[in-house]
Amino acid sequence: MGIRSERILSHTSSGRSSVHMKHAVQSGLLVLAAVVLATMAGCGGGGGGGASATPTSTLSGTAAAGAPIAGTVTIKDSLGAIRSVTIAADGKYTVDVSGMTAPFMMRAAGSVGGLSYSLYSAAVTADINGTVNITPLTDLIVANVASQIASTLYSSGNFSGLTLAALTQAETALRTRLLPVLTAIGLNASTDLLRATFNANHTGQDLLLDVLRVTVDPATAQATILNIINNQQIIDNLTTQADVTVADATGMATGLTDLQQIVAQFDALTTLFAQSLPAPTNPTLLALFDSTTFLLDGNSLTTFLARITSNPGLIGVKFTNVVLESISTTTAKVNFGLLFGNGKTEPVSFTVNKLNGVWRLAGNQRIAAVNVSAYATNRTAGSYHPGINTGLETTFDVGALSPTVHYLVVTGKGLPTTGGGRDGASAGVLLVDYNNGVPSPAQGPYTGLTTPRLTYSNGQTIYNEQLPLSDSNIGLMAEINETYTVQLYADTNATPSNLADDTLLATYTEVIGRRPYLLSELSVASFTTVTTTRAQVGAFAAAGGNLTVTWSLPTGLTSEHVWFFRQGASHLDHAEADVADSATSTTLTILAPTYTVTGSGVTVQARDSLGRRLDTFVQQ
Repeated sequence: MGIRSERILSHTSSGRSSVHMKHAVQSGLLVLAAVVLATMAGCGGGGGGGASATPTSTLSGTAAAGAPIAGTVTIKDSLGAIRSVTIAADGKYTVDVSGMTAPFMMRAAGSVGGLSYSLYSAAVTADINGTVNITPLTDLIVANVASQIASTLYSSGNFSGLTLAALTQAETALRTRLLPVLTAIGLNASTDLLRATFNANHTGQDLLLDVLRVTVDPATAQATILNIINNQQIIDNLTTQADVTVADATGMATGLTDLQQIVAQFDALTTLFAQSLPAPTNPTLLALFDSTTFLLDGNSLTTFLARITSNPGLIGVKFTNVVLESISTTTAKVNFGLLFGNGKTEPVSFTVNKLNGVWRLAGNQRIAAVNVSAYATNRTAGSYHPGINTGLETTFDVGALSPTVHYLVVTGKGLPTTGGGRDGASAGVLLVDYNNGVPSPAQGPYTGLTTPRLTYSNGQTIYNEQLPLSDSNIGLMAEINETYTVQLYADTNATPSNLADDTLLATYTEVIGRRPYLLSELSVASFTTVTTTRAQVGAFAAAGGNLTVTWSLPTGLTSEHVWFFRQGASHLDHAEADVADSATSTTLTILAPTYTVTGSGVTVQARDSLGRRLDTFVQQ
C-alpha cells in the first residue's frame, strides 16, 4: 500500500513520488531576530493598574516549552487592546506596548514538536522595557494568582489582580516547590521563573523546561507537574494555592547527562550535513545510529542513510529543537525538528537507545508511515465534488521491511463510536487500499476490493485519504492535541470475508495539534486562489512539458506544496514542488504521457499559523 504523503526520512522507492522536504498530498520528506533583552525591571515600582506605557515601551522575553514555540505572541492590555508579533526561531519575542495600559497578559500560541500550545504570562508597569517570559511555568504563575486557569483570565479581560506583589508571590511559591530540581540543574536559588533572561538551548532555565511537563485539567482546576527524569508528580491546586509538596531531584544528575548526550548526537548529525552530504558509509555518521534495531517507517538503516545522503535538499539541514518525551536507563523517546534552509520545519519523532553507555538513534520503530492530520479542501468549479470540505486525513506508506497492510482502522473523537470499524459495527473508520496506493475511507465490513467506499454527503464516492466531517462531529474534539488510534491489519490468508484470521500488525497513536476547521468557519476566501485554469491543467496533462502554477495567498496562510496528478485506465503519475512560505507561483515539469489521460488536477497546499492544511484543488 503506497501513499502520496511520504516524508524524506522514510521515503520509499515507489515511482509514485519523488524526494522532497514536506508532506505533499502530502508528499514530504520526513524530514527537520534575536532580540536584545533589557535588564530585568522587577525591583521597585508599583503594581499593575492604570499606568500607560511610554512611546518607546516594549516587553520582551522567550516563549518556549522544551523548545522554542513556533507561532505568535499576542498581548492584551487591561483595556482590551491587543497586539501580536511572530515568535522568532530562537523563541524570542518583542512587543511594542506603546500607548497600551498595564497590567498586561501575553499568550504564546503555536507548536512544539508537532503539539499545540497556548501558554500565558503577565506583566505590570514595572516590567515595561524588561524581560517577561512565556512558558508552562509562567502559565502556572498567572493561574495561581487568578485561582483559575490562565486562559479563562485572559478571556475575561479583568487583569486587576495581576499586581507586582501578587505575581512575585506566586513566582516565589512555585520556585520554592521546584527548588531541588533548579539546584540539580545548576540554577541559582533566586532565579526568577517569570523574568530571568534565558535562551532555548538546553541550558539554564530552558533545561528546567526540558525535564518538567505541566498539564492543567480545566474541570478540576488542578495542574500536574511531572519530572520526566524520575517520573515524580506534584499537584498544584489553582483554587487554593495550599499545595506545598516539593519536587524530588532523585536521579537528576544521570538524567541530565543523558539528555545532553542525546542532544549532542543530533548536533553531530547537523554538523555532518552543514556543508555537504556525507557518504552513507561515513564512520562518524554510522556511529550515531543503532544499526541493530533501527527502523523508520518500515525502512532499514541502510535504506535510510542511502536516501538522506543522496538528497541535495538536505545540505544545510539542522536537526534541532530536541524535546525529551520520555527516558529510562536504556531508551528514550524524543521529538525534534528538521529545519531547512528555507525556514520550514518538519517535526519528527525518534527512539534513542543507550548501547554500551552511548546513546544511538534508532528511528521511530514503526513498520509504516502513518499520519492523522486536520485538513480543509476547496475543490473549484468543474472539479470532482466541487465545494468546501473539512475533516481528518489519514496518510499511510509502507517501507521495504514492512509486511503487507490491507486496511487500517482509525478511532477517536468525532469518528463513529459504533457502526464503523472493520466489521461495519464497531467504533472507528475503515480505510482500504483499492489498488491505487491510497487508503480510502470505506464502509465495513472489510471484504477486500469489494468493500463499499464511503461517500460525500451528496452521494459521490470519496477517492482519497480525506474523511469529511460535520461540524457536530468536529465539535466533539478537543481544541488542541486530540489523540487518534490507528490499527494496521493484514488479510494474511487472503480470505476477505473472514475477519477472524486477519492479523493486527501494529497500533499507533497520532495527535492532531489543532482540531479541523468547522465548515461554518470556512469560505472560499479562506483558501489560496489558484489562477491557473482547468484548460491549462488539461493541456499540460495531455502534452507534458512545463506548467507554471500561480495563486494568491490570503492573510494568515503560508504556501507549502504544489501537487499535479494525471491518470489513465491503469496509470497514475505526478509532478510536485515544495515552495517557499511566501511563494505565489512555481513551475512543474512532466514528460508526455504514454497512455490516454482520463483525468488530471493541481492542488496548491497551504497552512495556517496553527499547522492546519488548506488545499485548493483544480481538476480537468
